[in-house]
Amino acid sequence: MKNPIRALTPATVLAALALCVSLGGVSYGVATGSINSREIKNDTIQSGDVRDGGLLGRDIANGTVKSRDIRDGALRGLDVDDRSLGGVDLAENTLGDREINEPDLDIQRLGGIDASRYVRNVRRVQMETANDPVTPKAAPLARCPKRKRLVGGGARVVATPPAPVALSVNAPSGNSWEASAYATAPTGNWKLVAVAICG
Repeated sequence: MKNPIRALTPATVLAALALCVSLGGVSYGVATGSINSREIKNDTIQSGDVRDGGLLGRDIANGTVKSRDIRDGALRGLDVDDRSLGGVDLAENTLGDREINEPDLDIQRLGGIDASRYVRNVRRVQMETANDPVTPKAAPLARCPKRKRLVGGGARVVATPPAPVALSVNAPSGNSWEASAYATAPTGNWKLVAVAICG
């Protein structure tokens, strides 16, 4: 019988040595935690493999999170930078009187420019209801005086916010501005103001 040691060829010895080194390297990597992304097959890590709170903002590439990745209702106003949203970011007819601070509106401005730049001798006519909890309410017509034409107008609710009041009519009516509103829930005192801009 031949000696098994003498039967080994140099190629067999080198192959066995390479196998031991490679297995030792993997074992060493597992033991020391030195496995990185190049050792992990693409698309094999799932959300269950990541510890809750383990990922931070710096771990996510900029511009990769999209609207479909965010749960409906998860974002609030506090999560959006002040003055970062513009009109193009909002769907049409999504803002109501609750989202707009109506006293801050200047209804005598057209396109951001004072109406007097467009019309001479602008006259503002304002009518309002009583200040009480009665609902619904209709403001007296804000009517332009003789020899004046209605060029614009508006309505607003005056109440301690948040006031559960919705405008039901806010529109021109002949040479006047018409406004009515109603409370959608029990509320304290409130009044409705109608304004006609005449020129």
